[in-house]
Amino acid sequence: MRGGPPRRNERGYAMLAVVAGIGVMAAVAAGAASSTAARLDTLEAETTNARLSAAADAGVEIALANLTRPGLAARWSIDGRVYEESFGGVPVAIRIEDEAGKIMINRIDGENIGWLIAALGLPQDQVETLRDSFDDWIDQDDEPRANGAETDFYLPRGYAARNGPPQSVEELGDIRGFTPALVERIARIATVEVNGTAFDKRYADPLAIQVMNDGDANSLDVIERQREVSGQRPAFSITDPADWSGRVVTIIAVARGPGGAETRRRVVAELTGKPRQPYILRWGA
Repeated sequence: MRGGPPRRNERGYAMLAVVAGIGVMAAVAAGAASSTAARLDTLEAETTNARLSAAADAGVEIALANLTRPGLAARWSIDGRVYEESFGGVPVAIRIEDEAGKIMINRIDGENIGWLIAALGLPQDQVETLRDSFDDWIDQDDEPRANGAETDFYLPRGYAARNGPPQSVEELGDIRGFTPALVERIARIATVEVNGTAFDKRYADPLAIQVMNDGDANSLDVIERQREVSGQRPAFSITDPADWSGRVVTIIAVARGPGGAETRRRVVAELTGKPRQPYILRWGA
């Protein structure tokens, strides 16, 4: 056995081993750091989503509380104005719409649809297709109109014309010519009849008033409502307790976070006027 210091080549191998070991450890550390950063990003995103969801849910509860206050004068308006609130430091925009002030698509015909589509700015050929297709969808026969479609058109798609009024706004998407984008635009001012309620122009969108009143964009009702919406005159307030009972409203709460992130809640509720159960949720998302 020989003593003494290691030879030069042995020292070189030892140095290479040390360098290699350092490289491996650096790679492992880099991988761990990258994994940790990814987990932190995921955790941050999940935390943001949770905060936005909680704020949007709180927005609905805030709206319900303000719609069922004992004092009628203190209740929030149902004319679609936006209320800016905050929950846990998250801004929430809340809007309440009167369902009775929307276009009731189960009460109208193709002529009304034509007025609506024309007011939305679509070209005349689309107006005619949508008008005739809507009439064919709701009538009882199987004879298509000039620009319409009956069951023969829909059978390859797996369904038939209803031969009756639509049962939801979303059903419009089954009718020839009604694209998802168009249905989304219509859904903002449309509904189906609820509890036999008549159309109520007091809190309606001016376009809904126009469509439900023979398409006259220059009618006094439309002009007066436009003035209210623009703030030129105050909107009517509901002062009769009986007028709140059975009223159905849509609550839309949008919580907004950094970078354009947002969470939206849309809830339809019936106001009962009963202290023990002041509202009934019909559906929500």
